[in-house]
Amino acid sequence: MTLLLRVWLALTFVLAIVIAILAVLVKLQNEAVYSQLLRQRLSVIAAATAAPFRSVSELGLPIATIRNAEALLNRAWQSDPAISNIVLLDPSGKVVWSVSDEPVPFNTHQMARAMEEGSNDMWDLETATALVSGAGILDESNELSGALAVIYPMKELQSHNSLVSSQIRMAALALLAGFSALAYVALRYRLRPTIRALDDIARHAEDSSMVAARDFADLHATLVTGTAKYRVAMAKLTALMAADRGVDPPAGVQGADVISVPDCPTAIAVSRRLTLLIAALVLGTTASLGAVAYRSIDQSFAPELERRTRLIGSIANDAIARTLQAGVPFDTMVGGQDFFRSLLRDFPEISYFALVTNRPILEVGDRPPITTPAMLQAGTVVPIVVDGKAIANLVVIKNAGYLSREFRDVILDLLVVTLVTILLAVELVSVMTNHSLAGPLNRLDYLLRLQAAGDFSQRILANGVSAVDRLSQALSLRAERLGAMMAVVRGLPDGNRAAQLEPDFIIPAGRPLIMRFCSLSDVRLPLFLIAAADSFSLSFFSLYVRDADNPMTWLNPGIVISLPLAAYLIAIVVGSPYARPLSRRFGHRNLFLLAAIPGALANLGYFISNNVVEIVFFSVLSGTGYAFASLSCQDYVIDAAPKEERGQALGLFHVALFGGFYAGTALGGVIADRLGERTVFLVCAALILISAAMITQMLPATSHVSAVAKPSDRARLGQLLEAMTDGKFATLLFGIILPQTILDQVFISYLLSLQMNALGASTADTGRMMMVYFLMVILSGSLYGRLPAGKISAVTITVAGALLGGVTLLAAAAMTSGWTMLAAAIGTGLGYGLVTGPQTATVMELAEGRLVHIGSEKIVGTVRVMERLGSVAGLIVIAGVAGTFGYSAGMGLIAVLVLAGVGTYFIYHVASPGLPIMDGRKA
Repeated sequence: MTLLLRVWLALTFVLAIVIAILAVLVKLQNEAVYSQLLRQRLSVIAAATAAPFRSVSELGLPIATIRNAEALLNRAWQSDPAISNIVLLDPSGKVVWSVSDEPVPFNTHQMARAMEEGSNDMWDLETATALVSGAGILDESNELSGALAVIYPMKELQSHNSLVSSQIRMAALALLAGFSALAYVALRYRLRPTIRALDDIARHAEDSSMVAARDFADLHATLVTGTAKYRVAMAKLTALMAADRGVDPPAGVQGADVISVPDCPTAIAVSRRLTLLIAALVLGTTASLGAVAYRSIDQSFAPELERRTRLIGSIANDAIARTLQAGVPFDTMVGGQDFFRSLLRDFPEISYFALVTNRPILEVGDRPPITTPAMLQAGTVVPIVVDGKAIANLVVIKNAGYLSREFRDVILDLLVVTLVTILLAVELVSVMTNHSLAGPLNRLDYLLRLQAAGDFSQRILANGVSAVDRLSQALSLRAERLGAMMAVVRGLPDGNRAAQLEPDFIIPAGRPLIMRFCSLSDVRLPLFLIAAADSFSLSFFSLYVRDADNPMTWLNPGIVISLPLAAYLIAIVVGSPYARPLSRRFGHRNLFLLAAIPGALANLGYFISNNVVEIVFFSVLSGTGYAFASLSCQDYVIDAAPKEERGQALGLFHVALFGGFYAGTALGGVIADRLGERTVFLVCAALILISAAMITQMLPATSHVSAVAKPSDRARLGQLLEAMTDGKFATLLFGIILPQTILDQVFISYLLSLQMNALGASTADTGRMMMVYFLMVILSGSLYGRLPAGKISAVTITVAGALLGGVTLLAAAAMTSGWTMLAAAIGTGLGYGLVTGPQTATVMELAEGRLVHIGSEKIVGTVRVMERLGSVAGLIVIAGVAGTFGYSAGMGLIAVLVLAGVGTYFIYHVASPGLPIMDGRKA
């Protein structure tokens, strides 16, 4: 396969995945928003129809005694032929009146739960067959005397959604075809110099006089040197073999070796040449599909918004008609202004009402007065009919500002989906470029350098017809030919003559070893998926636990909600110390595959769980699986990355990790809003299995490292206690690290979703809030290595970050609202990201300096264990406070811990002379 075809197919595959994911997410978002609009319209019908029954109930009469109940229900039914039924229910949920003989699609328990979660006596629920919007009917004592429910068949909603989905699907296929063709043309133009240069090098591998292109000069020079070495080795071995040509070379043993090499300059130059092109194609595809999706959604919503406006006009029409039928003239309608103002207050999508004959009689709203009949076209006109005669028109004009806000929310959701899709595309492109372009060039460069140094002991497997593949095959064939000749020489009676080659050459007696190359790209995408799967349920998990059956009624409710998260953290604490030894013994790939089993089972368990105890059990499995999976990836990066690139590789590792968190929290909320919370767990299980399948293909089966750590390497308790007595280490650990860990684990994973739910936010809103937090962590976390060396102390950055997080969280606890919670998410995210870099650098400086006698691994291990133990203890305490005094009190306690800790840390460093200056590596 040619280089152009390989890169084009890989890029087309990435574009297909990006388009498919974006199309599915847009489809879900459209269904969620349209369902919300439909529920709102049904709630208007329910509220208007329930009003007469409320009047009767407030007089102390049973709702069943109203004589025209059936007529009222039938009139409401006629407002939308698609409504399947409207029923009047008594307090027990029994049907009192119904416009249809169809049974109600819900039971008493479902109705009670929906009413409990509703507000202002309005409620709604969704079943497998219907959408239901209802209104509670209260008596004079404000007690429930009944309810009215409007039932809309799900098949109508599904029919509408399928039409929009087909439009998005056709657009996605057309865009994929168009951008794939564009990608081929652009890649052909962009890769032409690269392909031509590589072809010239492959054809003239023996010609040292050829002048290579600038980006390939080093590669060609290395090839020329290796060719000269190969000729010398061939000449010497041929001379040694001249004595006896009758010995057959042994086959040798085909081994395998795992090699990690830095990116070669040629691969870097070619990859940079393609980066902007690939980014433009991915962004162009995403933006185009987003624009098409927005247009489809806009067209989809327009009829529903029009029906909503007509419905509100009909409600006003009925009220006015009843007033006129009572004999009240137009000009003397008492309370008309108040009536229309109440409609404007209840229905913000309307900005203007007017009662018009040949002139406006009554006007309410912001619209300028209507003075001509032509101006009636600006709004929806509803004739007012009395005794079969139209005597006036009611003009209803929609509120453009309200519609803009509604579509702004739609755009925001589409933007969230688009950002997540682009983030996934970044990971896919990284894997694609490494597999199709950078990887083959790096392997070729490494083999060239080996042979230029006289080392012909290794070879690589290269399939394809591209110039890179042909060169790799030719070089591997050279190594095999020399190995076969060396085997013949060693089979001669005087085998000592082979030693003449050994000072200058490394040639095996038999077939060379096959090299297997490894890089961060091997685990980057699986790590991204694992992190996303672990955070998909973050936006609603605390609510999911709260709504589950609780057999531990004797325990504080806040603590009960925190138990699954505590179990998850404890499992990580217990499992983390064993991850490194297990990866050394069984290999990183096998440990990841082992971790995938409890991870997938945990999410399947969440799907079927009914009570808190079951959720706690599966949380242990989830924590164990996540600890082993994430740490196996981290250890693979540490072991695989060249030492000079280890810091950069670990930085990219954390970008992929937090990128997964960022994507998971945002998408989890969207999917939960549309498909339900339990469905999210099935998606998580699928993501874990997909990541395991990727690991199977990308990682070697075994690792060439020592088996297990020696017992003598383990830290003694006395050494750890000695570390705790060091003032700098202790103030860092207890003043910064532990409070920041509690903030991250308890506020984000536990309190944020509960507090947002208490404020009336949806699961998608909570997911976006968490997405903002992780985005701030990513942005601020990348600042540490870019700050001017020697100019800003690590203490200054640490104090600033901790103060920012503590102050914004304290403000949100004191004045809790949607805006202050957003400010807290931004402030805590920025603060946590700022603190992470310098605190890690300070720990490493202490471990390699004044605490070097204990050992860096032991110090780092102590910090990790204390982080988890502190987060568990803090979670239990803060959950108890939140369960007793409210969520704001829990947030306030976290803020106090953070501010007290940073105050202690700051006072210690002010009192200590010689503050360290940050140079990007040491604090």
